[in-house]
Amino acid sequence: MKLRRETVQGYLYFLPVFLILGAVVGWPLIQAGWMSFSDLYLLKALRARNFVGLDNYIHFFEDPNASKFLINTAIFVVGGTAAQLTIGLILALLLNQRLVLRGFWRGLAIMPWAMPITVTALTWKWILDGQWGILNYVLVELGITDGYISWLSSPIWLWPSILMVDAWAGCPFMFVNLLSGLQGIPRDLYEAARIDGAGPWKAFWRITLPMLRPIIATLVLLSVIIHLRDFTTIWILTSGGPGIESTTLSPLVYVTSFRYFKMGYGAAIGMLLMLISLVFTIFYLRRVRFEAA
Repeated sequence: MKLRRETVQGYLYFLPVFLILGAVVGWPLIQAGWMSFSDLYLLKALRARNFVGLDNYIHFFEDPNASKFLINTAIFVVGGTAAQLTIGLILALLLNQRLVLRGFWRGLAIMPWAMPITVTALTWKWILDGQWGILNYVLVELGITDGYISWLSSPIWLWPSILMVDAWAGCPFMFVNLLSGLQGIPRDLYEAARIDGAGPWKAFWRITLPMLRPIIATLVLLSVIIHLRDFTTIWILTSGGPGIESTTLSPLVYVTSFRYFKMGYGAAIGMLLMLISLVFTIFYLRRVRFEAA
């Protein structure tokens, strides 16, 4: 009886947290879910919306551009995660060595992460501008290119430019976590490998990478979730253009809901994006729980 009373008392202590989460997260989520099953259109009265069931979801998958939106999302998620992880790992390996002014270089490496993503994207948009961008000016002056390149509208350079900006802004997060992992690897393992005749490359594949694998797995899952919901980078750089060439699901929700005013359809796309993110979130939480255990 006493144990039951203590259990009820414990839940009462958590009641304010549950109420706040219900008001801030639960209720808006329920509203978005209900909205996704309606034909709500902002230019009509709110009471004029009708229940349409799964029509919005079916309409998305029947859209001839749906595959393009999904491919763009996959390019951004996979390419951005791979670029950030690769650059972050290289920086971590380099700055884990005994270097002159190592603290300064480490601080410099995390500067892009300290900048607001809006400022970062706007700065790079100016750098990559096809007419006035400083990158074109430098390349032409050095004789590397014959003329100015429209980095953010060229079919060839569009995605490499976006992924470069994304990698520059996000690799410090990877770097900090991987550097922490490197510093946790016992130096005795490297000394033993050196005695056995293993070179730096073999030591990396046999010691460093296996020891970092749990951290890398967690970082990849977390990066996938972040990229799936990333709106700012794509929107500021290209607004999803030219056309729909760089439109991912996150900007598509905004465009559908607030440019074409199809709130019901936009909510359905948002729910699909949430479900995709939820799958990776579950993997991430299971990974974190496994490491904690």
